[in-house]
Amino acid sequence: GGTYSATPAYTLTIGSPTITPTPASLPNGTIAAAYNQTLTASGGVAGYTFAVAAGSLPPGLTLAPGGAITGTPTGAGAYNFTINATDSSTGAGPYTGSGSYTLTVNPPVLVVSPTSLSNAVVGAAYTATITTSAGTAPYSYTISGGALPDGLTLSTGGVLSGTPTAGGVFTFDIDAADSSTGTSA
Repeated sequence: GGTYSATPAYTLTIGSPTITPTPASLPNGTIAAAYNQTLTASGGVAGYTFAVAAGSLPPGLTLAPGGAITGTPTGAGAYNFTINATDSSTGAGPYTGSGSYTLTVNPPVLVVSPTSLSNAVVGAAYTATITTSAGTAPYSYTISGGALPDGLTLSTGGVLSGTPTAGGVFTFDIDAADSSTGTSA
């Protein structure tokens, strides 16, 4: 008997971890509505920091180092950007992974009030104020269809006023526009 031994040579390759930001896509936002989405990451050593590496977030939104995208969007459109997630490893690290995102900000749905106007009388002063909610103030108003009764005017601030000079039924459309910006505002 005897003692036998073997000394095999091994090669061990240790690769860098794959850092993956999540979620893979972001929910849409709406102009003038609060937005809040938090990114996380996996791979590497926990304790990640996040930063925009290319492109830009929609105007009105910011990315915190902890991964929270928050704010109130002010510009409609599709915004493309890349976010880097960096882990907390030491030694050869830290390691970074990136995710490409498109965040679509939709225009607001404006709500115009009142839904109907009170009746007017020929020869009597008339005033009605049109207001709008949602979107971004200030708002402007124009006649986009039909015609106002003779004697009445609409200010860009939404005040319908004057003294009607003729009776009848008048149908007209008032267009309310907010001050939102962006490609599809």
